[in-house]
Amino acid sequence: MDCIQPLYKLCGTRTGYRWVIEGDIRACFDKIPHEHLLDAVARRIADTSILTLIRRFLKSGIMIERTLVQSSEGTPQGGIASPLLANIYLHRFDEWYSQHYGVPDKQTDKRAYLAWQRRRFKGKDQAAVQMFRYADDWILVIRGTKAQAQDIKEACKAFLRDDMGLELSEEKTRITHIEDGFDFLGFRIFRCNKPSNGRKVGVFMRPTDKGLKRVQAKIKAMTTSSTTNDDYINKIQAINAVIRGWATYYRAVNPTETFHKLDNYIWLRLRKWLEKKYRIGPKEVRRRYMPHQAGPKGGRDEFAAQDAEGKWVWRYRATQTKLIYHRPTIKRHWPHPYLEKVKVEHSILPTLKDMWPGNKTAPEYEANRREVLKRANGKCERCGRATKLTVHHHHRVQWRKTPKNADHRPETMEALCQSCHEKEHRAEMIYRMKQIHKKQEQASER
Repeated sequence: MDCIQPLYKLCGTRTGYRWVIEGDIRACFDKIPHEHLLDAVARRIADTSILTLIRRFLKSGIMIERTLVQSSEGTPQGGIASPLLANIYLHRFDEWYSQHYGVPDKQTDKRAYLAWQRRRFKGKDQAAVQMFRYADDWILVIRGTKAQAQDIKEACKAFLRDDMGLELSEEKTRITHIEDGFDFLGFRIFRCNKPSNGRKVGVFMRPTDKGLKRVQAKIKAMTTSSTTNDDYINKIQAINAVIRGWATYYRAVNPTETFHKLDNYIWLRLRKWLEKKYRIGPKEVRRRYMPHQAGPKGGRDEFAAQDAEGKWVWRYRATQTKLIYHRPTIKRHWPHPYLEKVKVEHSILPTLKDMWPGNKTAPEYEANRREVLKRANGKCERCGRATKLTVHHHHRVQWRKTPKNADHRPETMEALCQSCHEKEHRAEMIYRMKQIHKKQEQASER
Protein backbone atom coordinates (compact mmCIF):
# COMPACT_ATOMS: atom_id res chain seq x y z
CA MET A 1 0.00 0.00 0.00
CA ASP A 2 3.02 2.34 0.20
CA CYS A 3 2.77 2.83 -3.59
CA ILE A 4 -0.99 3.47 -3.54
CA GLN A 5 -1.98 5.48 -0.49
CA PRO A 6 0.21 8.58 -1.15
CA LEU A 7 -1.66 9.14 -4.44
CA TYR A 8 -4.71 10.28 -2.47
CA LYS A 9 -2.88 13.42 -1.36
CA LEU A 10 -0.55 13.78 -4.32
CA CYS A 11 -3.25 13.68 -7.02
CA GLY A 12 -5.76 15.83 -5.15
CA THR A 13 -7.40 18.91 -6.62
CA ARG A 14 -5.01 21.34 -4.88
CA THR A 15 -1.62 19.85 -5.75
CA GLY A 16 -1.56 20.23 -9.55
CA TYR A 17 -0.36 16.71 -10.35
CA ARG A 18 -2.51 15.87 -13.37
CA TRP A 19 -0.52 13.70 -15.79
CA VAL A 20 0.55 10.11 -15.18
CA ILE A 21 3.04 8.07 -17.20
CA GLU A 22 2.04 4.41 -16.96
CA GLY A 23 5.36 2.65 -17.47
CA ASP A 24 5.57 -0.86 -18.87
CA ILE A 25 8.90 -2.53 -19.68
CA ARG A 26 8.51 -5.10 -22.45
CA ALA A 27 9.49 -8.57 -21.13
CA CYS A 28 11.42 -7.06 -18.23
CA PHE A 29 12.38 -10.35 -16.56
CA ASP A 30 13.32 -11.92 -19.89
CA LYS A 31 15.51 -9.12 -21.27
CA ILE A 32 17.81 -8.19 -18.36
CA PRO A 33 21.45 -8.48 -19.58
CA HIS A 34 23.38 -10.89 -17.38
CA GLU A 35 26.65 -8.95 -17.35
CA HIS A 36 24.98 -5.66 -16.43
CA LEU A 37 23.02 -7.43 -13.70
CA LEU A 38 26.15 -9.02 -12.22
CA ASP A 39 27.88 -5.63 -12.26
CA ALA A 40 24.95 -4.14 -10.34
CA VAL A 41 25.13 -6.94 -7.74
CA ALA A 42 28.93 -6.57 -7.46
CA ARG A 43 28.50 -2.92 -6.44
CA ARG A 44 27.39 -4.08 -2.98
CA ILE A 45 28.65 -7.68 -2.76
CA ALA A 46 32.34 -8.54 -2.98
CA ASP A 47 32.13 -12.25 -2.10
CA THR A 48 33.21 -14.07 -5.25
CA SER A 49 31.48 -17.31 -4.20
CA ILE A 50 28.08 -15.56 -4.09
CA LEU A 51 28.70 -13.85 -7.42
CA THR A 52 29.70 -17.20 -8.95
CA LEU A 53 26.54 -18.82 -7.56
CA ILE A 54 24.36 -16.05 -9.06
CA ARG A 55 26.12 -16.40 -12.41
CA ARG A 56 25.50 -20.16 -12.43
CA PHE A 57 21.87 -19.56 -11.51
CA LEU A 58 21.44 -17.19 -14.47
CA LYS A 59 23.26 -19.48 -16.91
CA SER A 60 21.61 -22.73 -15.77
CA GLY A 61 19.00 -22.64 -18.56
CA ILE A 62 15.23 -22.96 -18.64
CA MET A 63 13.20 -26.17 -19.01
CA ILE A 64 10.44 -25.70 -21.63
CA GLU A 65 8.30 -28.80 -22.30
CA ARG A 66 11.09 -31.18 -21.22
CA THR A 67 13.62 -29.36 -23.38
CA LEU A 68 16.52 -27.47 -21.79
CA VAL A 69 16.96 -24.05 -23.40
CA GLN A 70 20.15 -22.08 -22.75
CA SER A 71 19.56 -18.65 -21.20
CA SER A 72 21.75 -15.82 -22.47
CA GLU A 73 19.71 -13.01 -20.90
CA GLY A 74 16.94 -12.45 -18.39
CA THR A 75 16.09 -13.90 -14.99
CA PRO A 76 13.74 -16.91 -15.13
CA GLN A 77 10.26 -16.01 -13.90
CA GLY A 78 9.30 -18.22 -10.99
CA GLY A 79 12.89 -18.57 -9.83
CA ILE A 80 13.52 -18.06 -6.13
CA ALA A 81 15.97 -15.18 -6.70
CA SER A 82 14.47 -13.64 -9.84
CA PRO A 83 12.34 -10.90 -8.20
CA LEU A 84 15.23 -9.82 -5.98
CA LEU A 85 17.72 -9.72 -8.87
CA ALA A 86 15.30 -7.79 -11.07
CA ASN A 87 14.72 -5.29 -8.27
CA ILE A 88 18.48 -4.84 -7.80
CA TYR A 89 18.90 -4.17 -11.50
CA LEU A 90 15.99 -1.71 -11.69
CA HIS A 91 17.45 0.21 -8.74
CA ARG A 92 19.63 1.96 -11.34
CA PHE A 93 16.42 3.38 -12.77
CA ASP A 94 15.52 4.72 -9.30
CA GLU A 95 18.93 6.37 -9.01
CA TRP A 96 18.59 7.96 -12.45
CA TYR A 97 15.17 9.35 -11.52
CA SER A 98 16.45 10.67 -8.19
CA GLN A 99 19.40 12.37 -9.91
CA HIS A 100 17.32 14.09 -12.61
CA TYR A 101 13.87 14.63 -11.08
CA GLY A 102 13.98 13.71 -7.40
CA VAL A 103 14.02 16.14 -4.48
CA PRO A 104 17.25 15.82 -2.41
CA ASP A 105 16.89 15.32 1.32
CA LYS A 106 17.48 18.60 3.11
CA GLN A 107 18.87 16.91 6.22
CA THR A 108 21.40 14.57 4.62
CA ASP A 109 22.43 16.57 1.51
CA LYS A 110 21.75 20.25 2.10
CA ARG A 111 23.98 21.45 -0.77
CA ALA A 112 22.11 19.36 -3.34
CA TYR A 113 18.79 20.50 -1.88
CA LEU A 114 19.73 24.19 -2.20
CA ALA A 115 20.91 23.63 -5.78
CA TRP A 116 17.61 21.95 -6.61
CA GLN A 117 15.73 24.85 -5.00
CA ARG A 118 17.65 27.40 -7.11
CA ARG A 119 16.89 25.48 -10.30
CA ARG A 120 13.23 25.36 -9.32
CA PHE A 121 13.02 29.12 -8.74
CA LYS A 122 14.85 29.96 -11.99
CA GLY A 123 12.73 27.68 -14.14
CA LYS A 124 9.21 28.17 -12.87
CA ASP A 125 7.84 26.08 -15.71
CA GLN A 126 9.93 23.08 -14.69
CA ALA A 127 7.82 19.99 -14.18
CA ALA A 128 7.66 18.29 -10.78
CA VAL A 129 7.83 14.49 -10.90
CA GLN A 130 7.07 11.80 -8.35
CA MET A 131 7.92 8.15 -9.02
CA PHE A 132 6.24 5.03 -7.63
CA ARG A 133 7.69 1.62 -8.46
CA TYR A 134 6.88 -1.91 -7.34
CA ALA A 135 9.17 -4.43 -9.06
CA ASP A 136 8.74 -3.81 -12.82
CA ASP A 137 5.45 -1.87 -12.41
CA TRP A 138 6.02 1.88 -12.14
CA ILE A 139 4.33 5.21 -12.74
CA LEU A 140 5.49 8.82 -12.88
CA VAL A 141 3.04 11.44 -11.57
CA ILE A 142 3.78 14.85 -13.10
CA ARG A 143 2.83 18.40 -12.22
CA GLY A 144 3.19 20.17 -15.54
CA THR A 145 1.95 20.05 -19.11
CA LYS A 146 1.38 17.06 -21.33
CA ALA A 147 4.31 18.12 -23.52
CA GLN A 148 6.59 18.01 -20.49
CA ALA A 149 5.23 14.57 -19.63
CA GLN A 150 6.02 13.44 -23.19
CA ASP A 151 9.62 14.71 -22.85
CA ILE A 152 10.04 12.85 -19.56
CA LYS A 153 8.68 9.69 -21.13
CA GLU A 154 11.22 9.94 -23.97
CA ALA A 155 14.02 10.50 -21.45
CA CYS A 156 13.00 7.36 -19.55
CA LYS A 157 12.81 5.42 -22.78
CA ALA A 158 16.30 6.53 -23.84
CA PHE A 159 17.88 5.70 -20.48
CA LEU A 160 16.30 2.24 -20.28
CA ARG A 161 17.35 1.46 -23.85
CA ASP A 162 20.89 2.87 -23.87
CA ASP A 163 22.07 2.29 -20.31
CA MET A 164 20.08 -0.73 -19.15
CA GLY A 165 19.33 -2.64 -22.34
CA LEU A 166 15.57 -2.63 -21.71
CA GLU A 167 12.72 -1.46 -23.93
CA LEU A 168 9.54 0.38 -23.11
CA SER A 169 6.34 -1.01 -24.58
CA GLU A 170 4.86 1.71 -26.79
CA GLU A 171 1.41 0.09 -26.66
CA LYS A 172 1.20 -0.10 -22.87
CA THR A 173 3.26 2.95 -21.86
CA ARG A 174 0.67 5.73 -21.94
CA ILE A 175 0.32 9.30 -20.72
CA THR A 176 -3.02 9.58 -18.93
CA HIS A 177 -4.84 12.44 -17.27
CA ILE A 178 -5.78 11.72 -13.68
CA GLU A 179 -9.46 12.42 -14.41
CA ASP A 180 -9.50 9.65 -17.03
CA GLY A 181 -8.03 7.19 -14.53
CA PHE A 182 -5.38 4.48 -14.77
CA ASP A 183 -4.68 0.99 -13.40
CA PHE A 184 -1.77 0.37 -11.04
CA LEU A 185 -1.07 -2.72 -8.90
CA GLY A 186 -4.64 -3.97 -9.18
CA PHE A 187 -6.26 -0.60 -8.37
CA ARG A 188 -8.25 1.74 -10.60
CA ILE A 189 -7.24 5.29 -9.65
CA PHE A 190 -9.11 8.39 -10.87
CA ARG A 191 -10.13 11.86 -9.75
CA CYS A 192 -13.52 13.57 -9.75
CA ASN A 193 -13.46 17.38 -10.06
CA LYS A 194 -17.26 17.67 -9.95
CA PRO A 195 -19.75 15.74 -7.82
CA SER A 196 -21.25 13.02 -10.03
CA ASN A 197 -22.66 9.51 -9.70
CA GLY A 198 -22.93 9.91 -5.96
CA ARG A 199 -19.21 10.67 -5.62
CA LYS A 200 -17.70 13.72 -3.98
CA VAL A 201 -14.77 15.75 -5.28
CA GLY A 202 -11.42 14.03 -4.81
CA VAL A 203 -9.31 11.00 -5.68
CA PHE A 204 -10.96 7.57 -5.66
CA MET A 205 -9.48 4.10 -5.86
CA ARG A 206 -11.27 0.82 -6.40
CA PRO A 207 -10.41 -2.72 -7.57
CA THR A 208 -9.86 -3.02 -11.31
CA ASP A 209 -12.39 -4.75 -13.54
CA LYS A 210 -9.79 -7.43 -14.30
CA GLY A 211 -9.38 -8.15 -10.59
CA LEU A 212 -13.13 -8.44 -10.12
CA LYS A 213 -13.48 -10.80 -13.10
CA ARG A 214 -10.58 -12.90 -11.78
CA VAL A 215 -12.18 -13.50 -8.39
CA GLN A 216 -15.57 -14.10 -10.04
CA ALA A 217 -13.96 -16.78 -12.22
CA LYS A 218 -12.61 -18.45 -9.08
CA ILE A 219 -16.06 -18.44 -7.48
CA LYS A 220 -17.56 -19.83 -10.68
CA ALA A 221 -15.06 -22.71 -10.67
CA MET A 222 -16.05 -23.47 -7.08
CA THR A 223 -19.78 -23.63 -7.89
CA THR A 224 -19.95 -25.54 -11.18
CA SER A 225 -22.30 -28.48 -11.68
CA SER A 226 -19.36 -30.89 -11.27
CA THR A 227 -19.00 -29.84 -7.61
CA THR A 228 -22.56 -30.60 -6.48
CA ASN A 229 -21.32 -33.60 -4.47
CA ASP A 230 -19.47 -31.27 -2.11
CA ASP A 231 -20.83 -30.57 1.34
CA TYR A 232 -22.80 -27.35 1.66
CA ILE A 233 -21.06 -26.16 4.83
CA ASN A 234 -17.61 -26.82 3.38
CA LYS A 235 -18.56 -24.87 0.28
CA ILE A 236 -19.58 -21.84 2.36
CA GLN A 237 -16.33 -21.99 4.35
CA ALA A 238 -14.23 -22.20 1.17
CA ILE A 239 -16.00 -19.25 -0.46
CA ASN A 240 -15.69 -17.24 2.77
CA ALA A 241 -11.92 -17.78 2.81
CA VAL A 242 -11.56 -16.47 -0.76
CA ILE A 243 -13.79 -13.42 -0.26
CA ARG A 244 -12.34 -12.48 3.12
CA GLY A 245 -8.79 -12.46 1.74
CA TRP A 246 -9.69 -10.59 -1.46
CA ALA A 247 -11.74 -7.95 0.37
CA THR A 248 -9.06 -7.40 3.01
CA TYR A 249 -6.54 -6.49 0.30
CA TYR A 250 -8.77 -3.65 -0.91
CA ARG A 251 -10.07 -2.45 2.45
CA ALA A 252 -7.92 0.72 2.53
CA VAL A 253 -9.40 2.29 -0.62
CA ASN A 254 -12.96 2.88 -1.94
CA PRO A 255 -14.21 -0.62 -2.79
CA THR A 256 -17.84 -0.50 -1.63
CA GLU A 257 -19.40 -0.42 -5.11
CA THR A 258 -17.24 -3.32 -6.30
CA PHE A 259 -17.92 -5.27 -3.12
CA HIS A 260 -21.68 -5.01 -3.74
CA LYS A 261 -21.22 -6.40 -7.28
CA LEU A 262 -19.21 -9.31 -5.93
CA ASP A 263 -21.74 -10.10 -3.19
CA ASN A 264 -24.59 -10.15 -5.70
CA TYR A 265 -22.62 -12.46 -8.00
CA ILE A 266 -21.87 -14.92 -5.18
CA TRP A 267 -25.52 -14.88 -4.11
CA LEU A 268 -26.63 -15.95 -7.60
CA ARG A 269 -23.91 -18.61 -7.94
CA LEU A 270 -24.73 -20.17 -4.55
CA ARG A 271 -28.46 -20.19 -5.28
CA LYS A 272 -27.96 -21.92 -8.65
CA TRP A 273 -25.51 -24.37 -7.09
CA LEU A 274 -28.06 -25.40 -4.44
CA GLU A 275 -30.78 -25.73 -7.08
CA LYS A 276 -28.62 -28.19 -9.02
CA LYS A 277 -27.43 -30.02 -5.91
CA TYR A 278 -30.87 -30.72 -4.43
CA ARG A 279 -32.99 -30.34 -7.60
CA ILE A 280 -35.25 -27.73 -6.13
CA GLY A 281 -36.47 -24.28 -7.17
CA PRO A 282 -35.29 -20.86 -5.98
CA LYS A 283 -38.17 -20.50 -3.51
CA GLU A 284 -37.25 -23.79 -1.82
CA VAL A 285 -33.59 -22.70 -1.69
CA ARG A 286 -34.61 -19.54 0.11
CA ARG A 287 -36.88 -21.39 2.53
CA ARG A 288 -34.48 -24.22 3.42
CA TYR A 289 -30.98 -22.77 3.18
CA MET A 290 -31.37 -19.06 3.89
CA PRO A 291 -32.35 -18.57 7.54
CA HIS A 292 -32.89 -15.10 8.92
CA GLN A 293 -29.73 -13.41 10.17
CA ALA A 294 -30.26 -10.75 12.79
CA GLY A 295 -28.71 -7.36 12.13
CA PRO A 296 -29.39 -3.67 11.58
CA LYS A 297 -32.60 -2.65 9.84
CA GLY A 298 -34.25 -5.96 10.76
CA GLY A 299 -31.50 -8.24 9.44
CA ARG A 300 -31.70 -10.30 6.25
CA ASP A 301 -32.04 -13.82 4.90
CA GLU A 302 -28.58 -15.26 4.30
CA PHE A 303 -26.99 -18.53 3.18
CA ALA A 304 -25.97 -20.55 6.23
CA ALA A 305 -25.45 -24.10 7.48
CA GLN A 306 -24.94 -25.78 10.84
CA ASP A 307 -21.75 -27.67 11.64
CA ALA A 308 -21.44 -30.85 13.70
CA GLU A 309 -21.54 -28.85 16.94
CA GLY A 310 -24.71 -27.03 15.94
CA LYS A 311 -23.02 -23.67 15.29
CA TRP A 312 -24.19 -21.63 12.33
CA VAL A 313 -21.71 -20.87 9.54
CA TRP A 314 -22.91 -17.82 7.61
CA ARG A 315 -21.82 -16.64 4.19
CA TYR A 316 -19.29 -13.85 4.46
CA ARG A 317 -20.12 -10.74 2.48
CA ALA A 318 -17.36 -8.54 1.09
CA THR A 319 -19.28 -5.51 2.35
CA GLN A 320 -18.84 -6.82 5.90
CA THR A 321 -15.11 -6.04 5.69
CA LYS A 322 -14.18 -3.15 7.93
CA LEU A 323 -12.62 -0.40 5.83
CA ILE A 324 -9.59 1.45 7.18
CA TYR A 325 -8.56 5.03 6.57
CA HIS A 326 -4.86 5.60 5.97
CA ARG A 327 -3.67 8.77 4.25
CA PRO A 328 0.04 9.60 4.66
CA THR A 329 1.08 13.24 4.38
CA ILE A 330 4.00 14.36 2.19
CA LYS A 331 6.58 12.00 0.77
CA ARG A 332 9.58 12.80 2.95
CA HIS A 333 7.53 11.98 6.04
CA TRP A 334 6.54 8.48 4.92
CA PRO A 335 8.14 5.89 7.22
CA HIS A 336 10.64 3.48 5.71
CA PRO A 337 9.39 -0.02 6.66
CA TYR A 338 12.90 -1.54 6.62
CA LEU A 339 14.89 1.19 8.37
CA GLU A 340 12.50 2.90 10.78
CA LYS A 341 10.58 1.55 13.74
CA VAL A 342 6.95 1.96 12.74
CA LYS A 343 3.84 0.38 14.16
CA VAL A 344 2.68 -2.36 11.84
CA GLU A 345 -0.74 -3.98 11.89
CA HIS A 346 -0.53 -7.70 12.62
CA SER A 347 -3.06 -10.08 11.13
CA ILE A 348 -3.56 -13.70 12.12
CA LEU A 349 -3.42 -15.83 8.99
CA PRO A 350 -4.94 -19.33 8.74
CA THR A 351 -2.41 -22.07 9.43
CA LEU A 352 -4.32 -25.03 8.01
CA LYS A 353 -1.91 -27.15 5.97
CA ASP A 354 -4.60 -28.66 3.80
CA MET A 355 -7.19 -25.89 3.45
CA TRP A 356 -9.91 -26.99 1.05
CA PRO A 357 -10.06 -24.58 -1.94
CA GLY A 358 -13.73 -25.31 -2.64
CA ASN A 359 -13.38 -26.15 -6.33
CA LYS A 360 -12.14 -29.69 -5.77
CA THR A 361 -13.64 -32.73 -4.08
CA ALA A 362 -13.87 -32.37 -0.31
CA PRO A 363 -10.90 -34.03 1.46
CA GLU A 364 -13.00 -36.34 3.66
CA TYR A 365 -14.87 -37.59 0.58
CA GLU A 366 -11.61 -38.45 -1.18
CA ALA A 367 -10.32 -40.33 1.88
CA ASN A 368 -13.52 -42.35 2.22
CA ARG A 369 -13.51 -43.24 -1.48
CA ARG A 370 -10.00 -44.64 -1.14
CA GLU A 371 -11.12 -46.66 1.87
CA VAL A 372 -14.06 -48.15 -0.08
CA LEU A 373 -11.84 -49.08 -3.04
CA LYS A 374 -9.33 -50.66 -0.68
CA ARG A 375 -12.13 -52.66 0.97
CA ALA A 376 -13.30 -54.01 -2.43
CA ASN A 377 -9.79 -55.26 -3.25
CA GLY A 378 -10.29 -54.77 -7.00
CA LYS A 379 -13.59 -56.74 -7.23
CA CYS A 380 -17.14 -55.48 -7.69
CA GLU A 381 -19.05 -55.79 -4.42
CA ARG A 382 -22.21 -56.84 -6.32
CA CYS A 383 -21.12 -59.35 -8.99
CA GLY A 384 -17.58 -60.07 -7.80
CA ARG A 385 -16.01 -59.34 -11.20
CA ALA A 386 -12.41 -58.01 -11.14
CA THR A 387 -12.48 -54.85 -13.27
CA LYS A 388 -12.31 -51.06 -13.02
CA LEU A 389 -14.50 -49.91 -10.12
CA THR A 390 -16.59 -46.83 -9.39
CA VAL A 391 -17.68 -45.68 -5.93
CA HIS A 392 -21.47 -45.47 -5.67
CA HIS A 393 -23.52 -43.78 -2.93
CA HIS A 394 -26.44 -45.75 -1.52
CA HIS A 395 -28.15 -42.52 -0.45
CA ARG A 396 -26.39 -39.48 -1.86
CA VAL A 397 -29.06 -37.12 -0.52
CA GLN A 398 -31.68 -37.83 2.13
CA TRP A 399 -34.92 -36.78 0.45
CA ARG A 400 -37.03 -35.35 3.24
CA LYS A 401 -38.80 -32.09 3.81
CA THR A 402 -35.41 -30.58 4.67
CA PRO A 403 -32.86 -32.63 2.70
CA LYS A 404 -29.44 -32.90 4.29
CA ASN A 405 -26.01 -32.98 2.70
CA ALA A 406 -24.72 -36.12 1.00
CA ASP A 407 -23.58 -38.86 3.39
CA HIS A 408 -19.96 -39.65 2.55
CA ARG A 409 -19.37 -42.33 5.20
CA PRO A 410 -17.72 -45.54 3.88
CA GLU A 411 -20.72 -47.57 5.14
CA THR A 412 -23.03 -45.71 2.74
CA MET A 413 -20.81 -46.23 -0.32
CA GLU A 414 -20.17 -49.27 -2.47
CA ALA A 415 -17.52 -50.16 -5.09
CA LEU A 416 -19.28 -51.28 -8.29
CA CYS A 417 -18.28 -52.20 -11.82
CA GLN A 418 -19.62 -50.13 -14.70
CA SER A 419 -22.44 -52.56 -15.51
CA CYS A 420 -23.72 -52.75 -11.92
CA HIS A 421 -23.35 -49.00 -11.54
CA GLU A 422 -25.51 -48.33 -14.59
CA LYS A 423 -28.16 -50.81 -13.38
CA GLU A 424 -28.26 -49.08 -10.00
CA HIS A 425 -28.78 -45.65 -11.53
CA ARG A 426 -31.36 -46.99 -13.99
CA ALA A 427 -33.36 -48.48 -11.12
CA GLU A 428 -33.07 -45.23 -9.20
CA MET A 429 -34.37 -43.25 -12.17
CA ILE A 430 -37.33 -45.63 -12.65
CA TYR A 431 -38.20 -45.28 -8.98
CA ARG A 432 -38.14 -41.47 -9.17
CA MET A 433 -40.31 -41.45 -12.31
CA LYS A 434 -42.86 -43.67 -10.57
CA GLN A 435 -42.93 -41.31 -7.61
CA ILE A 436 -43.47 -38.32 -9.89
CA HIS A 437 -46.24 -40.15 -11.79
CA LYS A 438 -47.88 -41.12 -8.51
CA LYS A 439 -47.90 -37.52 -7.28
CA GLN A 440 -49.38 -36.33 -10.57
CA GLU A 441 -52.21 -38.89 -10.30
CA GLN A 442 -52.95 -37.83 -6.72
CA ALA A 443 -53.05 -34.18 -7.78
CA SER A 444 -55.43 -34.91 -10.67
CA GLU A 445 -57.84 -36.86 -8.40
CA ARG A 446 -58.11 -33.86 -6.12
